[in-house]
Amino acid sequence: MARTRNAVKRQKVATVESALFNPDVVFLLAALLDARDLCQVSLTCKTLGGRRADAVDGLSLVEKAAMRLFECASEWERPCLPKHPGEGWIELLRHLLMLRSKLTFDQLVGGNIQHGEEESIIRTIASNIQSSSALCSNHVMRCGKHFAVFTGNGRIGVVRPVQIKRCDFGEGELYRFSPSTSGFWEYPIGQRTDRWTDSNVHCCTVSINLGLSCWYDWADDQSITSIDGFQHNTPIGLLLDLDEGTLSISQNGQRLATLKDGLSGEYCWYADVWGSASISIERGLIPGEQQAG
Repeated sequence: MARTRNAVKRQKVATVESALFNPDVVFLLAALLDARDLCQVSLTCKTLGGRRADAVDGLSLVEKAAMRLFECASEWERPCLPKHPGEGWIELLRHLLMLRSKLTFDQLVGGNIQHGEEESIIRTIASNIQSSSALCSNHVMRCGKHFAVFTGNGRIGVVRPVQIKRCDFGEGELYRFSPSTSGFWEYPIGQRTDRWTDSNVHCCTVSINLGLSCWYDWADDQSITSIDGFQHNTPIGLLLDLDEGTLSISQNGQRLATLKDGLSGEYCWYADVWGSASISIERGLIPGEQQAG
């Protein structure tokens, strides 16, 4: 009798799983969740998160749903996110969702920095000369064209998407920080991965205060370049074109200069502030094109 009841119970469970845990239902569920929640769903049971032996691609139901969602990306979005070897579809979906979201400074490093009214705005805490940095680490750019508009005072540009962990530094060592400061170069270069490709352009900056540009390979000092036609107190547009490997600057919808070529691999937007300053960032329309970058 007990065996019969157990068999009936297993049959009921199998019936429920067959009804609920199928690719179409999981696809609809995944469309309502962000990538982090989707990861949690994949851990709830083997039916959702385990690899299916009968699947041609070997993907779990959740990974399959994430792949289908990514396949719905626009003609502009998909070329921006080539799939890296060994990368899961949930991770790639997370990058797609970040590409569609508002730019935010999610990593603040230094003792003189805080968010403003929103996470797309940073400002100094006190009026001192110590530099602090903010990175858009969650908004990784790996291919295609990306355009951002910066307003404020300080230093802006692109940098490799490194993670600066306070636990790796002694007391007070991170009170001042900038990826353009040679004293910190050894730490981020230690995070180098194959996704950086063979480019040695790891950071490229524009000083909003002075209209100067410089790039860094985190090994030697590079020359500083003055930007012709640069206007102070005017929003700055930066275009990272990873198809061409260039970073260029524009103001008032007009291109001013190519700041650096030879860029490839992954980057994120970043900003430095010091003294009494603030900087905001937002996605913008690439001059002369229709899609948002």
